[in-house]
Amino acid sequence: MSYLLQFCGVTDPLQLFYFEQARLQQAQGPVFAGFRPFQLDGLLAWAQQTAQQRHWDLAAIHNAVVNSWIERAELIRQWQLRLRDEPADRLVVAGLGTQHDWEQRCEQLLRA
Repeated sequence: MSYLLQFCGVTDPLQLFYFEQARLQQAQGPVFAGFRPFQLDGLLAWAQQTAQQRHWDLAAIHNAVVNSWIERAELIRQWQLRLRDEPADRLVVAGLGTQHDWEQRCEQLLRA
């Protein structure tokens, strides 16, 4: 199974909480989390915890996160620089899920 990691933007913790609560009510779709600082070790720890909770392949998750980090190094650097200019409570939001999770999320957005 393949997993997709997306970097979604910058938001405050309350908005992220509301976003995650909406996902929990539907019990499907990708998982989202906010990061500050935005570093690989924090992203990996969250991804591995998420993988354990969802019974995903830990090695595949690890590879997906590391590969995304390497492939998107310039984009990640831009997010890190932007975060410096944001208020102290802002977080970079990342989403992780299977292809099916992301398809469901897109369909949900189109229905809204």
